[in-house]
Amino acid sequence: MTSRWRLGVAGCIALVLLASACSTKAKKSDGNSGGGGGGVKTGPGVTASTINLGVLTDLSGVFAVLGKSITQGAQLYFDDLNKSGGICGRTVKLNIKDDGYDVQKAVGLYADMSSSVLGMEQLLGSPINAALKQNVESDKMFTIPVSWASSILDNPYNMVVGSTYDLETINGISWLMKNKGLKSGDTIGHIYLQGEYGENGYLGSQYAAKQAGLKLVGSQVTATATDLSSQVASLKSKGVKAIVLTTTPTQTASAAAVDAASGLNVPLLGNSPVFVPQLLKTAAGPALEKFLYVTASWQPYSGDSAAAVKVREAYKAAYPKEVPNGGVDWGYGGATAYATVLKKACENKDLTRDGVQAAFRQTTSVDTDGMLPSLDYSHPGDPATREVNVAQADAATEGGLKQVLPFTASDLATGYVAPMHGKGGS
Repeated sequence: MTSRWRLGVAGCIALVLLASACSTKAKKSDGNSGGGGGGVKTGPGVTASTINLGVLTDLSGVFAVLGKSITQGAQLYFDDLNKSGGICGRTVKLNIKDDGYDVQKAVGLYADMSSSVLGMEQLLGSPINAALKQNVESDKMFTIPVSWASSILDNPYNMVVGSTYDLETINGISWLMKNKGLKSGDTIGHIYLQGEYGENGYLGSQYAAKQAGLKLVGSQVTATATDLSSQVASLKSKGVKAIVLTTTPTQTASAAAVDAASGLNVPLLGNSPVFVPQLLKTAAGPALEKFLYVTASWQPYSGDSAAAVKVREAYKAAYPKEVPNGGVDWGYGGATAYATVLKKACENKDLTRDGVQAAFRQTTSVDTDGMLPSLDYSHPGDPATREVNVAQADAATEGGLKQVLPFTASDLATGYVAPMHGKGGS
């Protein structure tokens, strides 16, 4: 495989992803706190007729396809909710801003919107969540992070919807050992991004390798890298039997292409953000279908739960020209979770930030009608679920992923405690 071919594949993949990630922004609301109709106490972002929520996402960077589909899924939910009366008789509006997965831009956009929203319905990206952690806490900003790093579970204002990257990896490696011939004594590789996303996924590999008797070789990359040829070649020289990926979608495609072209031909296990179906239209498509498996704590777009079927029908009607992916489903599920808390705050007649936080602490569980496993928030600081499903890249399946394992928590995942809890997880 020539270097010119490799760079050509990487360039084509990047263009495909950026071309499919156009922005659909909502109007910015005035965010005045307004009066509390019906005896409801209100605060920032709430008027007599509106609840304004912030969405800080990626619509033009390395996770643009995912950011767009998540936002569309959330909008589907709130459009449906508003048609049935909204919350506390108020329409829920999303103030959507694109930070391009740029930390400095995200910090500025958050500052601009923080006084005019009740909370953050979406805050995408591990580095952005890390940079804004103190702001979220000091502003008492109830937030759903679009990040599943266990390191953010200690923020009391974060509602992490789903499992965490380390648990995704642990469950995925357990599945490989049961289904793909991986065994104790084998060597596995893990290519992961700098920052909390990659490092938290790698934390799961460290724990699983130690517990299962595997040898682990890690390789860290930056988010701007597009060609993983050297990383895969290095892992091949070390005799790896599988490669874990906590990467961008473009990097995932590169790894798959090299896996096939070099004759390595080992399974690739990816964390939830590593894949978008647009990759299947690139030169790496056949290799992705042959080798890539993705772990996530929500059903893929092709899921068979009542919620997945409903969302699929609604998405086709609202966005008939879009290429769907599982981000739509998580976006809908995340909005369901956020609205569950807001409904409780309404019941308590307190739509201030303090009132929403109190409602969050009273919300011990969330049911997404099968979109995600049952979410347990009764133990602050713990993941809401340890279950994930495993799906295989498949061009013939709507959304590009075919589920091969339903929601399950492996024995390794059940016994895992992340290091941040003080008991050591690796």
